[in-house]
Amino acid sequence: PMATHYEQILENVRSKLLLMGQLSIDSLRLSLQALLDKDTELASKVRAKDKEIDTLENELINDVNVCLSTHAPVAGDLRLLVTTMKISHEIERVGDEAKTIARRSKKTAVNDFHLIPKMAESAQEMLKDALSVFVEYDEDKAKAIWTKDLEIDAMNLENNQFCQALVIKDIHLVSSIFELLFISKSLERIADHAVNISKEAVFLATSRDIRHAPEFKKSYLKKISIKSLLTTQILFAQKNFVYIIRSSSLIPIFPSQSSKCPQAYP
Repeated sequence: PMATHYEQILENVRSKLLLMGQLSIDSLRLSLQALLDKDTELASKVRAKDKEIDTLENELINDVNVCLSTHAPVAGDLRLLVTTMKISHEIERVGDEAKTIARRSKKTAVNDFHLIPKMAESAQEMLKDALSVFVEYDEDKAKAIWTKDLEIDAMNLENNQFCQALVIKDIHLVSSIFELLFISKSLERIADHAVNISKEAVFLATSRDIRHAPEFKKSYLKKISIKSLLTTQILFAQKNFVYIIRSSSLIPIFPSQSSKCPQAYP
């Protein structure tokens, strides 16, 4: 019975964490819809979901504390409890950012959101993949999340440039444009939280702490990404250059009927 009770606590911890994750994804989806549709009722639903996430986090932490104090878990079970506490905090922050997006959506009068919808969709996918890595470890999927984070950063930068151009075009929109900037920044932070969740999942599965490993830092991944892009462009240019050489100037310079005239090389 004691072992069964212990296993039940571990399962409750896992279940509450995954429920928190699903609520955070729903909150992000609703906050984006509230922005696009200018729907204040959806914004209220996001606030309600954020309260659910906060309640679940408190329950989860309480379960973990009880388990640590009464069962003294070791090895994999200890990693699970520590990891779920850390991930629950990341998910709670995602809920807060979604609530921020919903709140700011009521203050913007701009109808062109540029890359914000695409950022939100990518951030949702990252959260889903991060939770998937927690449930069933997949290092390739974890690395794909870190690469996608660079894309989110690039979109955030482009949104900033877009907003600057809007301000120059119409100074009266400056208040609404500031709201867009903050919404874009919230989405960029949500992507960062997804990265942190995936790194904690890697620790859970492998006991490797990669949070501060140089090869997994954003600056290093950027260099790798740029190097890979340049290599692809060079190869593409080389292929095109070869194609141009092969497809040009290969027609015989002299008529083939004349035996006295030299032939062009085939």
